Amino acid sequence: MRLTRRHLVGGTALAGLGALAGAAQAPGAALAEPLDQPFTPLTAPHLLQAEQMVQYQRLLAAGYLPEGIAGHWPLAGAASDHSGAGRTLSLGTTAGWTAEWRAGGELSLDGTSTAYAKTTAAVNTTAPFTVSAWVRLAALDRMYTAVSQDSGQNSRFLLQYDPDLGWAFKVRDAAGTVKVSAVAPTAAEAGKWVHLTGVSANGVVKLYVNGAPGQPVPTTISWAATGSLHIGQAMWQGATVNWWRGQISDVRVYQRALTDDQVLVISGRKARDNNQYVLHSAAEFAWGNPADLADPAGWIARARCASFITGVLKHTYPWATNEYFRTWFDDDPSPEAEDYRKAFAGNPGPRMRRVEKITDLLPGDLIAIDYSTTENGTPQDNTGHIVMVRQVKAPYAGGPADHPGVAQYPIEIVDCTAEAHGEYQRATYKDFPDTRMVWEDGDPQKSLNFQGVGIGHMFFYADAAGRFAGYRWSVNSGESNTYGVETRPIAAARPL
Repeated sequence: MRLTRRHLVGGTALAGLGALAGAAQAPGAALAEPLDQPFTPLTAPHLLQAEQMVQYQRLLAAGYLPEGIAGHWPLAGAASDHSGAGRTLSLGTTAGWTAEWRAGGELSLDGTSTAYAKTTAAVNTTAPFTVSAWVRLAALDRMYTAVSQDSGQNSRFLLQYDPDLGWAFKVRDAAGTVKVSAVAPTAAEAGKWVHLTGVSANGVVKLYVNGAPGQPVPTTISWAATGSLHIGQAMWQGATVNWWRGQISDVRVYQRALTDDQVLVISGRKARDNNQYVLHSAAEFAWGNPADLADPAGWIARARCASFITGVLKHTYPWATNEYFRTWFDDDPSPEAEDYRKAFAGNPGPRMRRVEKITDLLPGDLIAIDYSTTENGTPQDNTGHIVMVRQVKAPYAGGPADHPGVAQYPIEIVDCTAEAHGEYQRATYKDFPDTRMVWEDGDPQKSLNFQGVGIGHMFFYADAAGRFAGYRWSVNSGESNTYGVETRPIAAARPL
């Protein structure tokens, strides 16, 4: 199972993870290229720990679950099968690749008989199996099938929308005269992405919508459909029907029955649970076993920006104790971003060294921004923001406005945030992506854009002497998200 740009915008996950983190690669599970460049040189042990957490959260966000996979078509601009089974899709003449709805793209179908993708049968339908897909329907006016597998005459199973039932997972007998339908209580909506999973095992069929299970339905239907696997249509009495109108992405079939927890993984719900930006509650971390690549769910990061940095330092270094932070940062168990900035600007203690110039920053250095505790008279939940440097890139000429006398540096950073650094639809975003921006479909579904720990890009301004002069949140940010140090002071330090 290979992760793709569709799963994790800006490149995919984990090149070099095995070498750097001791992770064992699952059989047949090729790992793809990294976000932007290879892992940073490991001169900063805490950066390795932060990167491990991010990369396993990226695996989880991609629904990484290789065991038993029999077919995997990300549909991100290519027809290839990433399961290793080699079932490349053939496309109908009006099926096309688009990149309007999901980061990396999707398969778009116009609801006609020539808009489909198909390949050879992928699962033995007499044994337990699972089928899943991300789908988006343009209309709810008739029956539409996202994924099916047939005998050449009739579909054995159908993952679909039925106007009378809503989202449905159906199984049929060989003659097409008997069908059993599993449904879920979630109402269908046109123009909304939804994740559908159908499971057939032990005389029961079950449908999950966005990871939530419907009621299991008993069935005695069991026969081998050895014809074709279809994406975007079904078969009825030897003819294609139910042509999809909308988009389909990330189609998978497993030759096993996934459990409820495993469906949570492939639907993305486990990723949103394990990787959270949290306010007003204690941070929670779990560094899993790097040798067990198949279990990214063992990695948990529920924190805010400052508690994430503190958690990484405590996990890495014996000196990073509550007493240390209380002594040198005037706060424990975790300083706020404001506390970090003030200490960096003054005396951060024997384990930190101040870095004054942007051009002197190295991978693993920390940059803290101090917001005012009130802004326009309104108390703020956040006292600032703190990030870990991954790479300082060449000065960037573009910007929201002319800022004479300063140079603008894109800095690739690791942080924990509720707001990704950038918007993937914007042309400028491509070169400065964020791992949390998985997709955006015009009607911002913020629950679908991952929060928490990730890798992104912030832009920092340097004065003529190279010192911090200001920042903006991302390449897409305008003046409203651009601040000078006179209103939001900035300071940096290097853990030793």
